[in-house]
Formats: sequence, structure tokens, C-alpha cells
Amino acid sequence: MKKSLWMLLLFVAAMSGEKAAFGKVGPFELDLPEYSVSDRVSLRNKMPVNSRQTWVELDGPGCINHIWMTLVKPNSVSDTPRIYMGNRKIVIRIYFDDSKYPNVEAPVGDFFGMMHGVDWYPINTEFLSALAWSGYNSYFQMPFAKNARFEFETGDESINFYLQIDWHRYPGQEMHEKRRFCATWRRENPTHRYGEDYFMTDINGPGQLIGFVYGVRLFDNVDRWSHGGSDNIYIDGLGDHPAFIRGIGGEDTFGTAYSGALHSPATHLYASMPYYYLQDIGEARPAQRVVGYRFFVKDSIKWYESLHMRFGCMENDISSIVYWYQEKPIKPSVIFPSFKDLLPGSELTREKTVGELPYSGSWKVGGPFDNESDIGISKALKGELLSEVSSDPNWVVNRNAYHGFIDFNHLWRPYRRGVGIHYNDNVAVAHGILTVDKDMTVNIRVAWDDHLVMQINQGSPIDMGNHNLFNQKTVKVPLKKGDNYIVLTLSNTTGLNNGGWAFAFKATDPAGNVILPKSAK
Repeated sequence: MKKSLWMLLLFVAAMSGEKAAFGKVGPFELDLPEYSVSDRVSLRNKMPVNSRQTWVELDGPGCINHIWMTLVKPNSVSDTPRIYMGNRKIVIRIYFDDSKYPNVEAPVGDFFGMMHGVDWYPINTEFLSALAWSGYNSYFQMPFAKNARFEFETGDESINFYLQIDWHRYPGQEMHEKRRFCATWRRENPTHRYGEDYFMTDINGPGQLIGFVYGVRLFDNVDRWSHGGSDNIYIDGLGDHPAFIRGIGGEDTFGTAYSGALHSPATHLYASMPYYYLQDIGEARPAQRVVGYRFFVKDSIKWYESLHMRFGCMENDISSIVYWYQEKPIKPSVIFPSFKDLLPGSELTREKTVGELPYSGSWKVGGPFDNESDIGISKALKGELLSEVSSDPNWVVNRNAYHGFIDFNHLWRPYRRGVGIHYNDNVAVAHGILTVDKDMTVNIRVAWDDHLVMQINQGSPIDMGNHNLFNQKTVKVPLKKGDNYIVLTLSNTTGLNNGGWAFAFKATDPAGNVILPKSAK
């Protein structure tokens, strides 16, 4: 009887045009059509050198559920081929629904989790699987409404590749799922020591993070690979509820400790370090080469306006691939390099691979200044700190915000060994200008942790309070026509987010328009 009732409800839902509950499928609850036809692409081809070709085109609506690939390099000595796998000699690009830019762009091996140009190491997760010297698998669900197109590009070597794509067609139905699968690969060498965190990606919203794979080739002889910090994820800085996710040390992100040195390479469901290799780099020391991955399934990360990702680093050769879903058309934040710059060890600076990021204001910032016994906050509350530090040589002009975020840890870190080293018991100051065309009262919302003091023009400083975790507060502030000077003073302790020293700022006029700050003179 219960079964009959269930079938009746499904029939009524279908007749009324409403979607039944089981239309939401998979760990990310994709809203897929209910009736599917299974299909498969089975293809083998030879790619000549220096070629870029489309090999697969699928008509929608549909959803790719599994991709298998293996690559073979013809042996110049004999007719016997050898398994070649990836080694960053072939690039995969996937486009959905006539996208202007590729939703997926990566060296083939890296897309399947193989970093450093390594052909193979064991990886077995819900989304990625590699079999010893025989094939790569991905199980990401990739929905599309109109079409999907697979494009491959080779460098200076020809490749024989074998490809299978298992997918569902949805004949006579609409694709209600708005999100599209995306993956961005990036590499940088050398990364910054005690400076800018390694940039992973910048994404508009709404969206949901699937996860990432991260590879480090250690060269820096000042500190171990993880000690520039860990994953730093900045969410919805100009949205309603900003969030800042920060780790401890790099290895902790992947569920291990001690740089992974005491962790045998292994592969687990959502997080692990499957590759650990000690390399002789010519000095009297071994240097590790590591890979870690992290998937956010049980601990989902969603955003509505923006997501910005970085990872703490020292001066090393780092590469990464990030996987996510987003609703809006993709706009690349990464410039994909040439084939020679794909290879490990080659120089590839940040400036060559980071694209244009959305502008959300700029600040004149300075620090670090002493806050022992709250001396810095006390001076800020008396309106004395700005005049004291204005002539300090540490002032940095025109520090652009990313989606409203300013992170002082990208500017000042003490030069000493340790995990996620940061300044403690200090304050930093951000000085900006808000320009309005008439007198008005605006809403200023700031999100931060630790102690924040705000001052507008020459008014009395506002004690915004102390947050143990990253949280927000909104105040109404009168502005006069023209330029209005705003000063934010933020303290820093190790606290509950391992010394995170960031704030997210948003000012809106009575009509709800965002007023972007500009750097004070």
C-alpha cells in the first residue's frame, strides 16, 4: 500500500509539471531531469604535435558522469608503445553551453590529480581515481543544457589517447540545474616568501566548492614548505554575510601533520597526501615533493557573491587545480601559460598567470604597530594612532581589496621559523576615502576578528568591539558631500583562527548602492 501511494505521488508530480524530490542527485544535489538515457563516447585518436582540436561534441540537455583517459606515446625505438599518461604534454579544455571561455582548462594529468608532471601515483577518492600506469578516472558530475565540447591541445610531442565519456541524455526535458562544473589549474615558480600567499582562484557566484589538489616542489632553504600558512578562503566579502576560512599549516588541510614527513603516502575519501618524494636538489639536503587533496562534501562551502582562494607558501614551485560549480558564465582569473611554462622547474611568476581581478576599492595601509597591553587600540580609541603612524615608512599605498577583503598577513610577517607565522599583539591601520555626491547617512558593515576601531573624518572613534571568530557588525554613519576619510585599526592575536588578520568592508548608500573606498592620499 505504501509503495502504491509513493508511485501515485510521483505520477501526480509528473503530471503537474512539478519535480519529484529525487531529481536532486549526488553529493552536491544537482537538479537534474528525472528520466535519463545512458550513453557513452568511446574514442581513440592520435594528436599530432602543436595541434589544438575538438574531438567530442555532445548535444544537451545532458550530464557527464565519468571520464576515463589513458595516453600513450609512440616509442621511437620500437613499435611497442609505452604508457605515457600525462606529464603535462597535453591540455584538456571543456566548454559547456557555448561558453566563451573553457569551464575546464588544465594539463590532462593535473585535471585527474597528477601533479608535478608525474605520470602516476595512487589516488582513489569519490571524484578522482588513477590506476597504475593504465588510466585516469574522474567522477565529477557535469550538467549542461545545450551542449558540451571537449578540446585537446598538444605541444612538441604527438600523443595517442584513448577516451571514454559516460553521460546521461535527457530527451524532451529541460535542464533546471543552473550550475556548471568548472576547474582551473595554476602554477607559479617561485612563489613569495613571507609575502603574498599563493593565488589559487577568484570566482563569482553563486557557487559551491568541490575541492582542490595542491602540489609543492620544495626549493626554499629558509623554512619547510607549509610554513607560509595554509588554505585561506575569502567568501562573500561584499555579500550579506562575509566569511573567512583559515587553516594552520599546509599539511593540516589534507588531514596530516608534520609537513606530511611522518605520513606515508596514502589516499582517502575526502582528504590525504597521496604523493611524498624526497628529491636531491644538489645541496646537502633532501627536499620533499608533495601532493595533497581536499574535497568539501560533508563540510560544504557555498558562496553567493564571490570566493577568493589562496594558500600560504614559501619560495617554492607550486601548482594547483580547483574544482567547483557556479551559476554565472565563467570569467577566468588565471592566465593559462604556454607549454614550456607548464613543466616543473621552469620559472613562471605570479604576474604572468594571474588575470584581472574584480576591483572593489583600495586602501592606504600600514603596520605592524605595537599593541602590547592594548596600547595600539587605546591610541586608536583616543584618535591618536593615525597621526603617530602617518609618517611611518611602512605605509603601503594603493592596496587593492579583493571583494572587500584586506588581509594584513599578505604585507607583514615576522622572519622566523614556525607554522603559519604571524604577528601577535600588534595592530595595523587601513586609511581610505568614501566619496558621496551629497550629505547622507550610509550603512557601513565590517567583518573581522579580534578588536576593531573605526574613525570617520575627525569624529570620535567608534569601538566596533572584539570578535573571537570572524563576524560582522553594521553601523549607520553620517557622511558629508565630497570626500570622507575613514580609518580602520585592527588588532591581531593567534586566537581561534591561527592569527587571521583580515577584514571585509562594505559601505552602502540609502538606495543600497555600494560605495567603494579609494586609497587615502
